[in-house]
Amino acid sequence: MSALHLPGVRLHYDDGGPRTRGDLVATGPMLLVHGWLGSSASWSAQLPRLRARRRAVAVDLRGHGASEAPAGGYAAADFAADLAAVVEALDLAPVVVLGHSLGASVASILAADRPDLVAGLVLVEPDYAGDADGRARLESMAAIADDKAVKAAVADLFERQIDAFTQSADLRAWHLREVATVPAAVVAATLRANLRHPRSIRFRPAADALLAVRPQPALSFHREPRRALLERRLAANAASRSVVVEGSGHWLHQERPDLIEAETERWLSDLGGPGQPADVTQLHR
Repeated sequence: MSALHLPGVRLHYDDGGPRTRGDLVATGPMLLVHGWLGSSASWSAQLPRLRARRRAVAVDLRGHGASEAPAGGYAAADFAADLAAVVEALDLAPVVVLGHSLGASVASILAADRPDLVAGLVLVEPDYAGDADGRARLESMAAIADDKAVKAAVADLFERQIDAFTQSADLRAWHLREVATVPAAVVAATLRANLRHPRSIRFRPAADALLAVRPQPALSFHREPRRALLERRLAANAASRSVVVEGSGHWLHQERPDLIEAETERWLSDLGGPGQPADVTQLHR
């Protein structure tokens, strides 16, 4: 792991793979962005595969993993600004951003704010564009005054709901260990920012407005067909594609790494030629 000192925060990142164009480099570099309360270790199955063909950089968001946890800056837009600085500092542009869950929201905001830095998006179980009726439980947790109690409630949410369909007991235990390492103040701050920050895209209709103008092609993976349909409807780039993966949990990249890799490489290859239409959805069980 290496460290990058940005104004107000020190971020850790894992960087590797071929850096010069040649036979090994299939596309430009990729930037990997983990989900809420995760870390760059989330991508342990992807990094060796990606680095056989290209440079790949996995970042710990502020307050997560080995990165510093400053007092503020925990909205998705703040994370996106951090990543813009990372892309520029490491000379990654134009980069393909691979994001999971909250990382998909961060990647999408980065893509909309800095289209000069982002060539494309690969989004695994995006947390954006939730329905308004899903806010109630999160709002009740965010309203708890004590940050440690907020963290306990969030850990319970991970165990009983978010991770409920993950087949592997080892993966479920890993996810809870990662939640446990995040400071309670960061857990509470990210939760509240997801709900209340003016640029949050966690829920509709705010997400719709941003996704409809996101200019880059996007490959997205979803467990729920209705989320894939929404993604297809809002896609601004004709080369975008949605893939429905049934029978898996929220961490699709960990449970189905072969599928994620194959679909991603196929899509990236397709981008070199005529784009696939945005309404193409593939179904996997």
